Amino acid sequence: ADHNIQALTRIDVAEFAVDDLRALALKNPDVAQALWIDTLIEASIVREAILNIGRRNGPMRLAHMLCEFEVRLRQSGLADAGYDLPMTQEQIGDATGMTAVHVNRTLKQLEREGLIVRVKRHLKIADWVGLQQRADFNPLYLHLDQARPAD
Repeated sequence: ADHNIQALTRIDVAEFAVDDLRALALKNPDVAQALWIDTLIEASIVREAILNIGRRNGPMRLAHMLCEFEVRLRQSGLADAGYDLPMTQEQIGDATGMTAVHVNRTLKQLEREGLIVRVKRHLKIADWVGLQQRADFNPLYLHLDQARPAD
């Protein structure tokens, strides 16, 4: 395989053969369209990730990742008053192109700026607008109907 994934929490996985999926898509245009849309969204997310690593500084990259987590979790109904962040600082660093030490300092900086509040592994965004501005975050690349419900 040219890639891999690692779950940070418990997940359910379904495995099916590519030929079966191809046959399903050929028989059902709605499935084919959903797969195509998902491919386009993933490409959009990859472009944003390249921009994030290549053009944004460390605090912007980390703030951007936290904004994306918030939007995706809220869209899924899994974030209310913040969310648990099961990642280690080393894993966050791998995702943002930062060292674990830089991640630690940056998290503290975002707290000092009043943008986030952390209690152990629970993270709450204290200033949503401020964090979005800090991150240069615009959720349009995620192609969601509603990025974040009003508080």
